[in-house]
Amino acid sequence: MTVDAYHIRLTNYLGTYLTDQRKEIIEKVLNQRTRKVTIALEDIHQPQNASATVRTCECLGIQDIHIIENTTPYQLNKKVLKGSYKWVNLIRYKKKGVNNTLACIEALRKQGYQIIATDPAGEISLPDFPVGERKVALVFGNEDRGVSQTVLKNCDTTLRIPMSGFTESMNISVSVAICLYQIMVKLWKYGNYQLTEEEKRELRLQWYRKCVRNVNLVEKRFISTLP
Repeated sequence: MTVDAYHIRLTNYLGTYLTDQRKEIIEKVLNQRTRKVTIALEDIHQPQNASATVRTCECLGIQDIHIIENTTPYQLNKKVLKGSYKWVNLIRYKKKGVNNTLACIEALRKQGYQIIATDPAGEISLPDFPVGERKVALVFGNEDRGVSQTVLKNCDTTLRIPMSGFTESMNISVSVAICLYQIMVKLWKYGNYQLTEEEKRELRLQWYRKCVRNVNLVEKRFISTLP
């Protein structure tokens, strides 16, 4: 039996432990998930900001969130998260003695992402940002300093949120929400943002595992049924 065949059979088996309503919700969310857009957070030091950002991403269908930890360990506030972290992938870059920002940017480029640095003096205004076939990675910086010079030197372009007040920047979690919502609205109209069928199968199994109680025992039971 191939690995794919095994995973499909295991998914179907785990599905017998879920209600039809639960499976319908999972399918609905799967069909709206995307990797066409992702974000990278660079050295965020306030757990409530980090957690609000993860929650926003999950609500808007963003599957992957990249975490850069050069100087600040990434911490979460579960009261703010409301369980959202269970349904997204947090990819962390935190090796010692390494420029984790560059490592993240290189990893994103290999996956075909255009690197967009968010900056109050950005070249492109958010309402004018084009959405098309290209995958987009938005990089958000530290609450005090914004994105690093490493990001600015290695990005494809910079993006700004138009401001009408005296204050030149917003709270990072608010900035993430505004940017992602405007971009996702354009993507929903444009289309072609959904996951591949293979990606859906992988996530479906991942989420079924999270939904089934005592899943390790259930999987052992499944294995015992195999020829």
